[in-house]
Amino acid sequence: MWLDGLGQRQSCWSYLTKENRKYYGFSLATGAYLWQTKNSEIYSDAWDATSGQRVRGLAYGKFYSASIGGIVYCYNDTTGELLWTFNATDTLHQNLYGNNWWTVITFITDGKIYLGNEDHSPIMPLWRGAPFLCLNATTGDLIFRIDGAFRQSFWGGRAVIGDSIIATQDTYNQQIYAIGKGPSSVTVTTPDVSTAAGTPVVIKGTVTDVSPGTQDDALKLRFPNGVPAISDDSQSDWMLYVYKQLVRPANATGVQVDLIATDSSNNVVNIGSTTSDSYGNYGFTWKLTTAGTYKITAAFKGSNSYYGATSTTYLTVTEAPQPPATQPQQEIPDYTWTILGTGIAIILAVAIVGVLLFRKKA
Repeated sequence: MWLDGLGQRQSCWSYLTKENRKYYGFSLATGAYLWQTKNSEIYSDAWDATSGQRVRGLAYGKFYSASIGGIVYCYNDTTGELLWTFNATDTLHQNLYGNNWWTVITFITDGKIYLGNEDHSPIMPLWRGAPFLCLNATTGDLIFRIDGAFRQSFWGGRAVIGDSIIATQDTYNQQIYAIGKGPSSVTVTTPDVSTAAGTPVVIKGTVTDVSPGTQDDALKLRFPNGVPAISDDSQSDWMLYVYKQLVRPANATGVQVDLIATDSSNNVVNIGSTTSDSYGNYGFTWKLTTAGTYKITAAFKGSNSYYGATSTTYLTVTEAPQPPATQPQQEIPDYTWTILGTGIAIILAVAIVGVLLFRKKA
């Protein structure tokens, strides 16, 4: 018996023949022949079958194979059954060997298999977009892929992992990179003057990536306000923009920020949540009807890409101004009947005078 890289016991050893690109399994206990794989691997894998550079991975009762043909194969370790395949497709059509990138296994850990591209005798200029991949080791589903960031070395060693950080050379620019979960920073501001109760205020701030790489002078010049923290879904394209100066992703999204207020009696009010934009800024409009001084807390809980961060500020809310007192409206007397009575009296007086004058003439 022997152990794989994860310390798990393996019961079978396999051997690939270049003539038919099939694996043959043998018992490690007795040396007895056990099985052969049903289908041949892609034809170009024969070119690397006996070079000593082919890397096979053993983990979780499976063994994995990848090479020049750019297809990742996963087999059952005890039966040779093919469980799944994955094509490292060359979307830019740079590769002269086929439609896939020459792919090698770098390491397997935490239920995931990591792979990169390398080449025995690379053609200059180097082909663009060499991928670095992470797959689910059980299903073969793609977890992430970043093209053109971490091209591996055929002669100088491949990516390694320790303390949840991947370290690798990129042979495009001969730089060493560390890949992992990085720190973040949050700011929050409110109006500097007191606000009357019932008046909407804007709570705003930033969420930025403060990983050591962002402190490089070149990045500080490109991002004078800091490198925005970006969602996991946008991460690969965003890292290519930040560290490789590729095109800025048009649809990059920020991260969620949660806002809460705490009054002087330590009562907590949930203000709400918002999402920062691709420039690292966020804003939220809030209206409070109760006077007092409030501590405003902005919290980014973190993601698969960043550790979380929190920041606080204060907001003073005063009593709403009282509306001016209104004078009671005086009731206007109704003179209708008075006017009517006066008119009737005048008519009667005129009539009486007329009668008297008539009698006098008579």
